Amino acid sequence: MKFQQTIFDFFHKRQPKREVIMHRWEDVRSVAIISDNSTIDHIVHTITKDARSVDVFLLPNKKDVCTLTGRPKSAIREALTARQYDLLIDLTQQPSITLQYMAMYVRADFKTGRHICDGIHDMTIDTPAQSTPDYLFEQIVRYINMFTQK
Repeated sequence: MKFQQTIFDFFHKRQPKREVIMHRWEDVRSVAIISDNSTIDHIVHTITKDARSVDVFLLPNKKDVCTLTGRPKSAIREALTARQYDLLIDLTQQPSITLQYMAMYVRADFKTGRHICDGIHDMTIDTPAQSTPDYLFEQIVRYINMFTQK
């Protein structure tokens, strides 16, 4: 695991710097969601009902699409970088080097998620380990609204 983290840190340090822009929730039009849990249909419905577009990236079958270091192969990386999003919501519940790579590669103005890894997200939410993706999503929207008031 330490070897995988060292390799991840190598790639993370070489990522181009990006401008961080926190949009007001009502102004967000495109959202990328990364999740290790496929039961996020309610969250996707909540986001899309306001005419927002959502792309969901779930934890892939590691044997088929990841290297031994946990890094997604080029086809997955291309899918993650193909589009620019206003917001990345990382609903990952447990630490995963593959999901960290995925969050790193998604091109988004603002990246947020649960506080389980450092340096990838612009805003992290510290939630109890047993909290649900729905609870995390509610907290993310709450804090975005709080920080972007008119």
